[in-house]
Amino acid sequence: MVFLRKVTLVAALLASLAVLAMAAYLFWNLGLGQLDERAGDIELLVVILLASCGLYAIVFALSSYLNAMLFARQADRSIASIRDELGIVMGDLRELQQEARKLIHEKLQAASETAPVRPAASVETQLAVIAERIAAWYGAALDPQVKLELMHYENAAAYLELTGGPGAGRPLAELYRRFAELYAATDKTRQRFYLNRALALAPADSQLTSEIHYELACWFADNRDYSHAIGELTLAFQHQSKTLDDRLAQDIEEGGRLYQLASTPPFEKALNDLLLNMSIGIG
Repeated sequence: MVFLRKVTLVAALLASLAVLAMAAYLFWNLGLGQLDERAGDIELLVVILLASCGLYAIVFALSSYLNAMLFARQADRSIASIRDELGIVMGDLRELQQEARKLIHEKLQAASETAPVRPAASVETQLAVIAERIAAWYGAALDPQVKLELMHYENAAAYLELTGGPGAGRPLAELYRRFAELYAATDKTRQRFYLNRALALAPADSQLTSEIHYELACWFADNRDYSHAIGELTLAFQHQSKTLDDRLAQDIEEGGRLYQLASTPPFEKALNDLLLNMSIGIG
């Protein structure tokens, strides 16, 4: 069909060229008074031109229709083939899912039957090893390998939180606080998450709890949530702490993490009242 379209197109072009040549010839002979003698030739050329153009239009329309029908059939066959392949893949996926569920169930059942009870001391030892490992990362940019290792330790801490028992509460709280410090400069949301987890696990009325409340106050101050920042500071200083007193005196100075809080009314008054109760100066 494409070849036929090309042939008819060439015929139409040749007829057009013939008509143009004849028109030029007739204009040349117009001054010689021979126009009437060429009227029959003109009619013949016009008929040839119209016939070739009409034939080309018919062939073009027919070939376009046939091509469209061919494309539609090919598309239907492709869609049917894709559906068949998807059906096969979905069937294989369902089988894999069933096998995976069965394998996980068998492993969990075997673990529950044979796994010994983990003593709290071993959990504390593992947490201490993790804390010692990540201590060297503070203040340094974490490369991809270190980030992968950190992710592994996060997963291990989550597992130990589920299996470690009540004795793992304080070590986990301290480790989560270290995680929060690592994410302080890069991921504020994850920092807040680990501070909340640390607060939930830290012993009540302890120095660690006060320090976590102080870190949360700084987090809220960094995010311009001064109401919550004052609330966390109040909780942090419910018990006297020389360490936190020194940190607060430093942080409310210009350039400190709590400087904006100490300079924003009406929160500056609440902070001054807190400082007054602690019996320390602002300087």
